[in-house]
Amino acid sequence: MRVCVGVMAYNEGANIASSLRSLLSQDGPHLTDLSVVVVASGCTDDTVTRARSAGARDPRLKIVEQSRREGKAAAIGVLLGEARGSDVVVLAGADTVPEPGALEALAAPFDDPRVGMTGGRPVPINDPGTAMGRIVHLLWDLHHSVALTHPKLGELVAFRPLFASLSATAVDEAAVEALVRARGLRLVYVPEARVRMKGPCSISEFLAQRRRIHAGHLRLYRTQSYRVSTLSTAGVVRIAWRARPRGASGFSTLLAAAALEATARALGTWDERVAGRRHEIWERIPSTKDLSP
Repeated sequence: MRVCVGVMAYNEGANIASSLRSLLSQDGPHLTDLSVVVVASGCTDDTVTRARSAGARDPRLKIVEQSRREGKAAAIGVLLGEARGSDVVVLAGADTVPEPGALEALAAPFDDPRVGMTGGRPVPINDPGTAMGRIVHLLWDLHHSVALTHPKLGELVAFRPLFASLSATAVDEAAVEALVRARGLRLVYVPEARVRMKGPCSISEFLAQRRRIHAGHLRLYRTQSYRVSTLSTAGVVRIAWRARPRGASGFSTLLAAAALEATARALGTWDERVAGRRHEIWERIPSTKDLSP
């Protein structure tokens, strides 16, 4: 199977080498023809230098430099041009590290022609001994619980390249979901395809990230009538209550997470419905960019 992995990068020098080493070391029967393309968008740090060093002498790696940052959707358009002829395209964050076997697990379901997109399980490395660490772990545990029955794919996804470009969006994985579902193909959540990532370490960063995501989901619903499985607040609340951590500390974490998420959704709603803020070129979240211990 011809699998092309795209790594969209803007000033990702802290983690790009770890991400690429992990991707280039992946193997499996579905990865016999693997390539990796880094699209470096207007980087002003050492992202490109570190990427070249990580993939030195590996002909499977290609680095494409954009002179200026135009948003992730534009970078994905560049990737799709590079991936012509591929059977499957993977989107991997430069600020994530896929665990061994993750790409093989993502690619295997495409043996079924009815499958159009797969997604792995993000696993945060945040310290659960901190308040924000507990909130981040709870958030991604809830995403996992939702995705088991109603796939919501993100952080590490694979799809059939049935389109040549992606419209400007603040939520690229959800936009790909919409395009795949519009063609009548299935989404498959693959929890064994684990990918390490880092959530925001401060309240302000958490709100900025979740605000952008909610605004993007609302815009996607308004423009394409596609509703991601986590857009329904009532549904998320029900799952959160069933999956809530036990004990007083668990309950307080749930309340804090609910308050922050509600605030972020209110801000995202304002951005989309009142202010017209698009978030297509993301606000960088610095604390999520370095996965080293």
